[in-house]
Amino acid sequence: MIAIKEATVDDVDEIINLFESTVKAVNKKDYSPEQIAIWTNTKDRNIWTEKVENQTFYLAEKDDQIVGFSSIDDSGYIDFMYVHKDFQGHGIAKAMLTKIEMKAKELKLKKMYSSVSITAQPFFKSKGFVVYDKEHKELNGVSFTNALMQKVL
Repeated sequence: MIAIKEATVDDVDEIINLFESTVKAVNKKDYSPEQIAIWTNTKDRNIWTEKVENQTFYLAEKDDQIVGFSSIDDSGYIDFMYVHKDFQGHGIAKAMLTKIEMKAKELKLKKMYSSVSITAQPFFKSKGFVVYDKEHKELNGVSFTNALMQKVL
């Protein structure tokens, strides 16, 4: 059974490890090795700690193992939605998104939105999100294009 709970700063190291291993294993089908290397260069623990402290940050756990994480800020921006590489397709992202949507409604938000990777776009589309723009960004000289997606609540 999957349990969804709020993350604490004590979870940051496990969150970073899940993030890196998931991107390297799951997103490699849609991104070049160079893009994956830049994307997973996330060793600054302070940035992750700040995200956990300043967003509503959820963990999905199964048998005391973190199998996913997600977050939303007070404006409705979904900053993270990652599922452990070994637990893809088990309903974990759906469960986390349901929890995030409950939080958004609690905050009386009119929409949720996110900058979504190529890999995650089919999931978000299947949950009622629509593309309203594209985001082009460059990190250390490497280009990325994400879909800006939103769901009206």
